[in-house]
Amino acid sequence: MINLLDEDSQMDEDDLEVNDISMRPSPSKSQRKNSTNGSGSSTADSNVKGPINLFFSQKPNEKRKGEAIDSDSCRKSSRERVVDAFARWMYDVGLPFKCVNYTDSFGEFIKVVGQYDPRMKPPTYHKVRVPCLKKEVEKTNKIIEEHKVQWKTYGCSIMMDEWKVKNEKMVINVLVNSPRGSVFLESYDASDSSTDSNKMFNLFEKTILKVGPENVVQVVIDNASENKKVSDMLKGAFSNILWTPCADINLMFGDIFKLAPYCTVFAKSCC
Repeated sequence: MINLLDEDSQMDEDDLEVNDISMRPSPSKSQRKNSTNGSGSSTADSNVKGPINLFFSQKPNEKRKGEAIDSDSCRKSSRERVVDAFARWMYDVGLPFKCVNYTDSFGEFIKVVGQYDPRMKPPTYHKVRVPCLKKEVEKTNKIIEEHKVQWKTYGCSIMMDEWKVKNEKMVINVLVNSPRGSVFLESYDASDSSTDSNKMFNLFEKTILKVGPENVVQVVIDNASENKKVSDMLKGAFSNILWTPCADINLMFGDIFKLAPYCTVFAKSCC
C-alpha cells in the first residue's frame, strides 16, 4: 500500500541536517575542563571557527601564532575553487551568463551560504519547488499590495505590449505603472485573439476591472489596427480613461534616417 503524503508535510534533507546539528549533545563539564589549560586559554580546538565567527571577517593584519601559510594566497585559492564550482554548475544546467549580474539576490545568496556552515547540503527538489516557491509568491503578492495602495492614491497607467515568442504565439504582457514604480501584473496568450477586436475588447476590459476603473488614468497600447478598434470600443465603457498609443523610438529613428540628409550624416558617423 502506497502512503501518499501532502507535499508540504515532506521533510527535506536540509531539514534533517539542521535537526542533526541541533540534536548534537553539548560537551560535559569535564570535557570543557579538559579542553582548556590552566590559564584559561583554549588548546588545539581554539582555532576552529564557530558560528559567531562566521559573521565577522578576520582583520587583514591579524595573524594566529605559528601561522606559516600566507592567508591571502589561501583565500585566493579558496575563492577560485568556489567560483570554478559555481561556474561548472552554471554550464551544467545551462544558466545564462547574465544571471550573475543580479547582484542583489545573487550577492545575498553568496553571503548567507558563507555564513551558514561549510557542511551545508544543497536544497532538495521539493524544497525549492514547494515551500520556497510559496514564500516567494507571498513576498511578491505583498509587494503588489503595496503598489495597489499607490494606485488608489495617485492613479496608475496600464501598459500592454504584444510579443511574438519563438513558437509563434502572441503574448500580451501587462504592467502597471505608478509613482512607486512599474510592476508586472500578468500575461495573456492572445494567439487566437490578436486579430479579433471583440476578444481583445474582453481582454482589455478584464484587465481594467482587475486594476479598478477608478484607479486607471490611461492605457498605453501599440498602434496595431485591432487595438485602435478596441480603444474606440472601450471609450464608451470607460470615458474617464485616456488611450495612449505607444511610440517606438527605434522605429522613429529608422524612419528619420531613411531621409536623404540624415542618412548621409548617419553613414559618415558610422565610418
